[in-house]
Amino acid sequence: MIKLCRLDDRMIHGQIVTKWSRVVPVDRIIVANDQAGSNPIIAKSLLMAAPGNIKVAVKTVKDAVELLHNPKASAHDILLIVANPQDLLTVVEQVEGIHRVNIGNWGLLEASDGKQREMVSQFVALSEDEKAILAKVNEKVEDFVLQVTPDVSAIKVSSILRK
Repeated sequence: MIKLCRLDDRMIHGQIVTKWSRVVPVDRIIVANDQAGSNPIIAKSLLMAAPGNIKVAVKTVKDAVELLHNPKASAHDILLIVANPQDLLTVVEQVEGIHRVNIGNWGLLEASDGKQREMVSQFVALSEDEKAILAKVNEKVEDFVLQVTPDVSAIKVSSILRK
């Protein structure tokens, strides 16, 4: 069962290890990212950053979707991490049972496509295209918030999409 799906361009890092994996008890972390899933160096660095008591899989988006369709996945408590809005939309559209999604960090680095991004919170900046993608995610997910760490108040994504 997917306990939480998180959009975070840093994927596995200190907030995941010290906060989210404790507040949302999980026994598996699945990173769904084409670059990380196809690059052994990136995958290994993510595995090294993960908590030692949690099994981690770093997969391409397609392979992560396939893994999550495996009936054995329902026996585990999973934190699913994606690194960009398009990957988030893909997994939400293709995987049943994603009810809770949060955005931690996204868009603070310069957009590789040259598009302008607007700061919508201290840790999230979005282009108009990214807002459109997240609006589609918002239609499919019950609980969709911006929340960098569990100890700060969550902001409903719908409220930032209306601005």
